[in-house]
Amino acid sequence: MIYTDEEIGLIDGVIQSYFAPRSVSQHLREKYWTTHQHITESQIGLPDLVNIKVALLFLIPEFNDDPQTQRDLVSALAKTKLLLKNTE
Repeated sequence: MIYTDEEIGLIDGVIQSYFAPRSVSQHLREKYWTTHQHITESQIGLPDLVNIKVALLFLIPEFNDDPQTQRDLVSALAKTKLLLKNTE
C-alpha cells in the first residue's frame, strides 16, 4: 500500500506550509525537510512515516472549520498508521 498522488500532495503541502517556515525551530525544519525530500523521491521510510503521523495528529484539530480538509487529513493519518503497522 502506498499513498495516492492526492495524499502525497496533501501531506507534502502540510509539511512545507507548517514545518518549513523560519518561525519553526531549525531542528524541526531539518527533520521535516528530510521527510519532504523522501516524499519527492518516493523513498518514504519508517522515520518519515513517524514524522507524517506526528504532523497530521498535530494539525487535524486546526481544521475544525474545514470539514473536507479535516476528513482528508484523518484519512491520510489512518493510512499512515496502517503503513506504520505494516512496517513493524
